[in-house]
Amino acid sequence: MAKGSKGAAKSSNLFQNLISSLFGGSDPEAIKRKALKNIAKELSKTKYHFYKAGSHEVDPSFAKFFYELYKAISPAQVLLQNTTPNNMKKLVINSSMSENQHELLESLSEESISEAARKGSLKEVTQQVKQNLQTFTSGFDSAKITSIDALYTKMVLFSNFCQYDFYFLLRKFDNTLKERNFNGLPKFQAINGSYISEELKNFISVAWALPFDASWDDLFQLLKERNGSVEPIPLNVWKKIITRLRGLRDRRVFEMMIQLITENPNYSEIIKAEEQHIIDDYISQIKKQVEETLVTLKKKQTAGKVENLLTQIFGSTHIDSLRNYNESMSSVFARKNFEGYLYCEPLSYLKQFLLEYTKKEMRELSDILLVRGEWATQQLAAPMSEAYNQLLGISEKITTLDNKLAENGEFGVKLKTLLPRSDRDKEARNIINMVLGDANYEAGKMLLTASKNFITYGQNLKMGLEDFVKVPHSKLIVNWKDLDHFAEGKLKQMCIDAYKKIYLFVSLLQNFKVELKEEEE
Repeated sequence: MAKGSKGAAKSSNLFQNLISSLFGGSDPEAIKRKALKNIAKELSKTKYHFYKAGSHEVDPSFAKFFYELYKAISPAQVLLQNTTPNNMKKLVINSSMSENQHELLESLSEESISEAARKGSLKEVTQQVKQNLQTFTSGFDSAKITSIDALYTKMVLFSNFCQYDFYFLLRKFDNTLKERNFNGLPKFQAINGSYISEELKNFISVAWALPFDASWDDLFQLLKERNGSVEPIPLNVWKKIITRLRGLRDRRVFEMMIQLITENPNYSEIIKAEEQHIIDDYISQIKKQVEETLVTLKKKQTAGKVENLLTQIFGSTHIDSLRNYNESMSSVFARKNFEGYLYCEPLSYLKQFLLEYTKKEMRELSDILLVRGEWATQQLAAPMSEAYNQLLGISEKITTLDNKLAENGEFGVKLKTLLPRSDRDKEARNIINMVLGDANYEAGKMLLTASKNFITYGQNLKMGLEDFVKVPHSKLIVNWKDLDHFAEGKLKQMCIDAYKKIYLFVSLLQNFKVELKEEEE
């Protein structure tokens, strides 16, 4: 009976082994268990006994290892915790620049450019600044750029490693641990691996990204200089840390721990540090800052010139704006990201000048010269006469344009109706852009036409003055004496005053750039 039972049991085991050999290999769970068992065996062969697969516990020796890292890098952690990427970039780039580049960079600062502009011509300052900028940027050759990028990449990776939250990880092994207090010995306890799996993954992402084969001398020298000749970490200590980390990485100790903790034998993470390239952005920022400074100075200079010319022409810098084509209405469109009205200031100045001067003093002078004057030929008087008549017509055209933009005007109705829909209606935006474009084109055309005619009138006025002093041998107007008598002996001064006034006003308009589309001209 015993023999029979023993034989039956033996047959059963053989049968189970046969089934297992035939079908066990396709059982995913069995494959996973076998893989995890092999991982545990491989991990046990390393000298790092951080994890006990049987109990799923992380050994206190693991915490001790991280505590030693934490203690070593703590000074660097304090040093780097308030260091922004921009500060790191400046530190690296500044350490790599030549003395000449430092001097050139100082000359490109907003303060230096502004100071130079106060002492000299803005045109000359602008030329010098552009030359300095070119010399400064050319100092970054390919070799220097490569060196800077490599050093900054190391600094970023070193900073990422040092700022890993070692304290948060270690508190899980000893909740009485005080941050950056290394006076006593912590009492680390074994804990379940599931408590630190994510922290371990995070550590791998920063630690394995370190360039283990790189030289760290340049970075540590830079940090030492920045920290007042004090090393945040002794270089020899850091090199020992790198050696230990390399050993852990090469033996895949932490990866195997994560595989066992998460029961995922397929866990794998490829860490590849991204090389940093910082010079192009740095130079772009310098150029942008320089350009903005020059533009600001140009605007200030223009504003100063405009105010001075307004005072000479009108006796005041306060000129009434047009009712509708003005800055206030333009800002409404600007808030909706439209171009707005481009020529509010010069058009209002033109309107005021036409009303105050062209239709009064200029009319009086024109009546004397063009109506009462006996020109040698009518063709000689034609350019001046045509210019004056065109100027008289522009005043009405400005009023017409301004009225079009009123709420009940041809343009204004469209703008008022379509503006509320412009955020969601593309067609509405297109129409508004078209209306604003037409308004700006009309305004710009009037400014150019006025400038051209003022110049023509002024040139002919100058020729008249030159002819006046030749009396009785004048060749342009033959009755200068009669005209001067009619003007009570003030004709010459009237011509001089008019020429100066026109010159000043044309100079005023030249401070405003007018651009018209070629197809519309």
